[in-house]
Amino acid sequence: MPATRKHVAVVYHSVKDQPWGAMVKQTIERALVGHPEIFADHVDPVGDADEQVRALEGFLDAGVDALVVLPIDPEKTRRVLRRYRAAGIPVIGVDNDLGEPALFRALILADNRQFGRKVGEFFVEIMEGSGEIVEITGVPSTSGAVDRSAGFRDAIARSPGLRVVERCVGDWMHDEARRAFSRVLASRGRVDGVFAQNDEMARGAWDAAAAAGREHEMLITGIDAIRGENGIRMVMQGCLAATFINPSPGPAAVDALLVTLSGGRCLEKRLLRTSPLRSPGRIRAWQAARKR
Repeated sequence: MPATRKHVAVVYHSVKDQPWGAMVKQTIERALVGHPEIFADHVDPVGDADEQVRALEGFLDAGVDALVVLPIDPEKTRRVLRRYRAAGIPVIGVDNDLGEPALFRALILADNRQFGRKVGEFFVEIMEGSGEIVEITGVPSTSGAVDRSAGFRDAIARSPGLRVVERCVGDWMHDEARRAFSRVLASRGRVDGVFAQNDEMARGAWDAAAAAGREHEMLITGIDAIRGENGIRMVMQGCLAATFINPSPGPAAVDALLVTLSGGRCLEKRLLRTSPLRSPGRIRAWQAARKR
């Protein structure tokens, strides 16, 4: 590699079988196309925190010029990133706030509390303040899962008739969410709504409900709304009641990377916001069935 090129490591959370992660990778690669002065190594640890740490340690030993990372395990990642800071290697953090701002030159996040509030407001409106909801969370240690849950509960707190009656973990993945929600359905005679924290888990919830013959009794929502992927398709098909747009942080992460590599200063924290895509037909059918 020519000495004039900057060597950048991009370490993801999960790309394989994770459409949102794949979209982030695609948008980062696209944003770097016009920058031949940068050589980027992309690593997918497939959701394995230990594998991610090994990749981070390898790039640290190689002396990369900068790192873009989507952290998995906060404590494990913090320990490695403190060594990056000591080595003077700039880090752009994406999608997970580790609670230690000094580790990052910039942090690009979804405004996950706003995401959760928007989903909560949707259920308050559509269910008219009354209903029993199951929440399916992503990886519990991630700031996205914590903040989406907190925002959701803030929004429904004004409607005491709207309750989260059970919470299960789907780890952002379809198969895990399907298994977890199948167990919930086996133990509960009534579910009015499902707040799945991403579209893959919403799809898992739908598949579990359909297998139990109960898909029409509940409204299921997700988050991501990736063009051409399952969330939007299932809203259009009337399977999901709504999905909420989760913009890719890739372009903003590359912008911050370019500013940092040029010796400039960038915004230390940037929050990306959401809006809903609804299935009016699914909502009307559920409301009509509820009134019968």
